[in-house]
Amino acid sequence: MLNYIIAVTIAALIQIGTIYLLRENILKSIVYSIPIVLIYQILFLWSYTNAPKFIVIWFIATALTSSLAFLAGYFFWKEHVSIYNVIGIALIVVGVILLRLK
Repeated sequence: MLNYIIAVTIAALIQIGTIYLLRENILKSIVYSIPIVLIYQILFLWSYTNAPKFIVIWFIATALTSSLAFLAGYFFWKEHVSIYNVIGIALIVVGVILLRLK
């Protein structure tokens, strides 16, 4: 299961980077981002199709993508963080832990 989580984490980081790549000149960025989008989609699809349980890896992928995007926004782009954001991330972490215990 760890190799699927690593693949999903790499895909999530690539996806977050691609989103910020698209903030530049939109036509030029689309041409550059198409191969990157294909790479992270292949990583997500590989994890989804080969993992023992689809729902577990899907939830972990969603949780990782949301958490990593939150952290990137806070640390790199100095976005505002409220207590509700912190509570949401904590609930996501608790959900992943509970999912792994099952």
